[in-house]
Amino acid sequence: MSPITRRELLAGGAAAFLSLSGVGGRVRRAQASPERTASVEKYGGFKMGLQSYSLRHFSLEQTIQHVARLGLHWVEFFPGHYPVTDDESRIAQVAALLEPHDMHLPVHGVHRFGGDESHNRRIFQFAKLAGIPLLSAHPSSDSFPILDQLVKEFDIKIGIHNHGPGHAYDRIEDSLKAVEPWDRRIGFCPDTGHCMRSGEDPVEMVRRMGERLYGMHLKDHAHIGRDGPPETILGEGALDLQGFCQAMREVEFDAPISLEYELNPQNPLDDIRQGLENFAAAAKAD
Repeated sequence: MSPITRRELLAGGAAAFLSLSGVGGRVRRAQASPERTASVEKYGGFKMGLQSYSLRHFSLEQTIQHVARLGLHWVEFFPGHYPVTDDESRIAQVAALLEPHDMHLPVHGVHRFGGDESHNRRIFQFAKLAGIPLLSAHPSSDSFPILDQLVKEFDIKIGIHNHGPGHAYDRIEDSLKAVEPWDRRIGFCPDTGHCMRSGEDPVEMVRRMGERLYGMHLKDHAHIGRDGPPETILGEGALDLQGFCQAMREVEFDAPISLEYELNPQNPLDDIRQGLENFAAAAKAD
């Protein structure tokens, strides 16, 4: 297979995402609603979404309602909200919950992939049925030959997720080395907060991951260092939001961003809302 460009990857993801032959025969919107267009404009051209782990103490239905009230049109469900399934009726039910809000599911995860080909394949089959173009992932070293074949077969991307100090993809260099031998659909969906915990700058991370940066978990911490600094509301920590936005533009990042906030899980919405406002201001100022 010949190498594919970032433009082709993005076009393929968009086609799957906005397919007119949606799950269960449902017709999906071919064009953005005015509300979705306004959301992109608010965030300086970025497609701002939410990692649903931020709302892990709420049901799936409640989470969708909260995301809609936040004015967001992209959500990355973690498996606790939307488990992997081959039940097409359940997939159609979730699609029906999202559709009235012009809400889309560009990423699902974070998934652990190992050497069990049937386990890995089931996750890809679910993503294909649900129209999900990217799986955020924590793959073991022995999973890469299997994933290399699955991303080609299903044309679904993998985004490796770092988990901070002590994990396999602790450092930027670890992630870069892990994907280098494999199909370009195996790339990155990193977490800025975990990057900071590992003592590295998320702005540098964006620039180095470049064309293989397919997703993003956006989080802030009080300091950049390995001492486990506390998480903060986005824009109130050490993350250079303006520099981050500038770097994302430089690498032509065009996928949705998943804000993730792990503090105050029983009542996180005010903090999330403040973080979104901080990002909107930074995105327009860079």
